[in-house]
Amino acid sequence: MRFVHVLLSACCALALSAPLAAQGQPEPRPEAGGPPIVVTGEREDSEAERRREASRFFDSHAVRTRIGQLARWHEPVCVRAWGLPGEINARIANRVMDIAESLNIPTNRAELCRPNIRIGFTAEPQAMIERAVRRNRMVIGFHYAARRDEIMAVRQPVQAWYVTRTFAAGGGAAAAEQAGVQGATADTGVIDEAGVRVPGGSAGSRLGSSMSSGLAHVLIFADSRTVAGEEIDSIAELLAFLALAQTPVAETCGETDTILNQMNPACPPSRRPAALTRPDTAYLRALYSVDPTWGPRLQRGSMVLRMTDLLGGGR
Repeated sequence: MRFVHVLLSACCALALSAPLAAQGQPEPRPEAGGPPIVVTGEREDSEAERRREASRFFDSHAVRTRIGQLARWHEPVCVRAWGLPGEINARIANRVMDIAESLNIPTNRAELCRPNIRIGFTAEPQAMIERAVRRNRMVIGFHYAARRDEIMAVRQPVQAWYVTRTFAAGGGAAAAEQAGVQGATADTGVIDEAGVRVPGGSAGSRLGSSMSSGLAHVLIFADSRTVAGEEIDSIAELLAFLALAQTPVAETCGETDTILNQMNPACPPSRRPAALTRPDTAYLRALYSVDPTWGPRLQRGSMVLRMTDLLGGGR
């Protein structure tokens, strides 16, 4: 028994002394000229991030018409600006049309063209929109009478109101006959108005002619007290986006990088771009390349894919 006790004591002593001996020895160094140590980790897929950015932008800024589609211009745009010195008004109108042409949207620059995009600079935007509605209640676009005051309310220093129209299968003339609207043609379609039936057809079919939505008139008022001192070209690019794509009135400063933040009081200066951003341009290009007869899900899916490609450097 004594031998066993001595043997166990010796083993314990060796076990306790081994780590201490190891601590006293220098750690081996890697041989000079050996392979470099590379730290690896998972990196987020950039295409997936671009797709999320495109989805966020679409969901934040797309506005659907009464048939669930996105409206865009199907006719040449004629822009008129007023409220500033004549040469500045002309410069702004021309810049908006320059951007339209870069998106292959036809323009009408004739001096006597009938404007379908009107931009007014005024110190009293609320009074001006109310006056416009008294002259033509449809100038603020599709709405029900109970919501008229809400639609008219000026909530941003630069705000737009959109009149949209619906083109039916077989053209606007057939649509007019079904809806009881006189004066509509295959080119004009039917103005979206509460109480007027939607023309016949179905949005979203890949086969044959289907319904589509278009812009008929855009009215924009800019508060001259707020925009005073801003760069003209910068304001013109904001106006161009509002004029070419139906856009909701912002209530907060969204997460997306967009020219729409430029005059938004809820956005800090660091979040106010001075020009159209890459997501802005990608959205506009996607809007004017998607099939206008597709339904909501097809249009969204196609536009998000197109934006993802454009944000990655595609054309």
